Amino acid sequence: MIRNFSAEFVKASISEQISNWVYRLKYPFKLWVYELIDQWILFSIPYQPQKKILIYRLDLIGDYLMCRPFFSVLRKENRWKDFSFSFAGNQQVKDLAESLDSAVFNEFIWIDRARFINSWGYRFRILRAVRKAGFELVLYPSHTRQYWLESVVRVSGSAKVFTGEAVGHYMSRFEKSWSDHFYTSHISTGQVPLFEFYRNRNFFGHFSEEASRLPGLLDQNHRSGDSHFESGKMVISIAPGASTRNRRWPLRFFGELVHKLSEKRTIEVKILGGPGERALGEELIQMLPGISVVNLAGKRSITQSLEELSKSDLLISNESSPVHMAATTGTPCIVISQGNHFGRWNPYPSNVAGWICTVYPASFGDVESGYKNLAETYHNGSEEDVAGISVDQVLEAVTRLIPGF
Repeated sequence: MIRNFSAEFVKASISEQISNWVYRLKYPFKLWVYELIDQWILFSIPYQPQKKILIYRLDLIGDYLMCRPFFSVLRKENRWKDFSFSFAGNQQVKDLAESLDSAVFNEFIWIDRARFINSWGYRFRILRAVRKAGFELVLYPSHTRQYWLESVVRVSGSAKVFTGEAVGHYMSRFEKSWSDHFYTSHISTGQVPLFEFYRNRNFFGHFSEEASRLPGLLDQNHRSGDSHFESGKMVISIAPGASTRNRRWPLRFFGELVHKLSEKRTIEVKILGGPGERALGEELIQMLPGISVVNLAGKRSITQSLEELSKSDLLISNESSPVHMAATTGTPCIVISQGNHFGRWNPYPSNVAGWICTVYPASFGDVESGYKNLAETYHNGSEEDVAGISVDQVLEAVTRLIPGF
């Protein structure tokens, strides 16, 4: 076993080294080609300013939800009442954004992130569309900028382009020094660590007094429905997926937890997630004979999943996008986390979403008293495994979060 493991490790290491060398060899050529595309657009397509504002974020669902409360606030600002608003973002949030924020934005520009980074032709078409739009003001509220995404603001032509001071480590010194001059201003968004909602609030507060006073993510249009407690049952949503294996709580633990919860109250379970989590849902169902379970993973759009959450009494989830959706709907939520980007994305401050309770491996100790040290250790990432979180830890968190459970 040891010999086989060692062989696999060596093989993986060699593969990683080869991939790194291939990237290094391709990097100068890619840099040159993309610079050529930028210059071609800058010099061949004239910039004609119009009363248009662009908000640009090419991140994922959680990033969008952490920003969206500020969009409508900006839209109501009197100084921009004659402007149209556009949003350029990751096509993965298309369904959610067009459903929730069509009253805010006059136009959406959807971008396939992988194609934008890797396809010359696709990249050219997106940048050409941005240039032709003639945006007068461009806001890029990203705190972990990536060089290959910077061209959108560069070719926009706007003389007023704002971004936040970077707190992530996703660019080399050369990339950062080169792309920094694409912006009119880098807005200071606060210390490190700082929860992402607060950082966004500091950014948008630069443009709106009201934005600087927003308390949290709760969307009054998507508040949780009436509790099912009076009927003697409890509707629980479970999100068993996560981006990496060490962030995914073992499925058997979810099964054991549900059984223990069912001993206290009649429960109905909804499994949420994308198509990639459907198999996890089916496997979990096999562990829960006699319990009402429906697997909605891959069968609901993001917007429909948001609605499912709003009708749930509780969400139990690995640290992934459903957590931020629960912060929007007001659904009580237990987050099973290994502390990735501690202080920035977790734990949720009580005054932002007091209904979000995060559970960490026992090795983290008392999170409140050890907050500073945990942030220093895990702010830029964590390799801890959520399997270190016991079923009893999560069960105890449920009883603390749900009164009278």
